[in-house]
Amino acid sequence: MVTESERQAIVDQEHLKLLPIGFWVLGALDIFFSMYGLLYIGFGVVFATAPYSVSGGASAAPPAFLSWIFIALGAAFMLGFGAVAALKILTGFWIRKRKHRTACLVISGIACASVPFGTIVGVLAFMVLLRPSVSALFGVPAMPAGGPEEVAA
Repeated sequence: MVTESERQAIVDQEHLKLLPIGFWVLGALDIFFSMYGLLYIGFGVVFATAPYSVSGGASAAPPAFLSWIFIALGAAFMLGFGAVAALKILTGFWIRKRKHRTACLVISGIACASVPFGTIVGVLAFMVLLRPSVSALFGVPAMPAGGPEEVAA
């Protein structure tokens, strides 16, 4: 017969096996969406290098700084999504190794901004990582029943 604590340990282990997969999928989606920045970089390169015809005596070329704005926006978009993707992928590995619980919670909050899948994974990560039994697996001491007030006393 399985005791309640053994059952909870089994549930915690299963949830901690599934959470990294969710974060890895979110990271892969972010890498895929970061490629949208290539579109802006391509526009910038076209604006900078395309020949423009002169019609009616006035040049139809866009201002030179416009191409650099598009390139900078595309690069920033790619770097931003790439950084968040790297953090989500790292979170998956950290959860597997039972390390950096606080960082995993912070990145779970960031993941909640990726509607709808990131919100689902982020909320589920909060539900799992905030359990006292899971905190113990990460090496975090359990809080007393009365909360932080009893620690200070």
